[in-house]
Amino acid sequence: MRKDKPEYDDIRRIVEEVTGRKIQTPKDFDFLALRIYDRTNTPLSVSTLKRFWGYVAKDDEARGEMRISTLNALAAYVGFVNWETFCNRDVSDDAKETSNLFYGHKQMTTDRLQPGETMIVMWKPNRSIALRYSGNDVWMVTESKNSKLSVGDTFKCHVFIEHQPLVLVDLVHEGMPPCGYVCGKDGGIVFQTPNLPQH
Repeated sequence: MRKDKPEYDDIRRIVEEVTGRKIQTPKDFDFLALRIYDRTNTPLSVSTLKRFWGYVAKDDEARGEMRISTLNALAAYVGFVNWETFCNRDVSDDAKETSNLFYGHKQMTTDRLQPGETMIVMWKPNRSIALRYSGNDVWMVTESKNSKLSVGDTFKCHVFIEHQPLVLVDLVHEGMPPCGYVCGKDGGIVFQTPNLPQH
C-alpha cells in the first residue's frame, strides 16, 4: 500500500480549515468543488476530490499521484501561487508562514450568514468597505472609503480570513465586465460583523 505524501495530508488539512468544515460526506465534496471554482475559476470534479481525500476507496493505493493541475488548484484555493510554492513554503517553527495564517486568525464563512447581514472590511493603509450580504456568496458594497471599489459594486466571496488578502470573484464594478480583485495584498484584511457575535 502506498503511504500518502505528507504534503497531501497538509493540503487536505489546510483546505478544510479554509473551507470551514471537514470534507467527509458527498455533500461536503459538492460544496468544496463549488468553493474552489468560485475562488480560483478552476473546475475540479467531485470524483477527483473524493479520490484525493480517500473517500472513494479506503486503500491508499487508490489515491496514487494526483495531476499537477489538481494540486495547483488546491494550492491556489488556500492562497499559494501553485503547488510548488506550497511545497516549498517555510514549515519551520510550527509552520509560522502558513498554518498560523489560517489557524491563528478569525475567519468567517457565508454558511453563518443570512441575507441582509452586514460586514465592515478594512486593510492598509486606510481603506475600508461596508458590505451587505445578498445570499449565495454574493455581496454588495454599501460604503467605500479610500478604496477603488464603489457603492453598488457586487462580488462573490465565501470566506473572510483576518490577516489574509481578500479575493473577490466576479466583481461587477461600475458597469465593467465581471473581473477579480484582491483587497489587502500587504498584510491582509481585518473585518467586523456588527450584527453577529464576535469570536
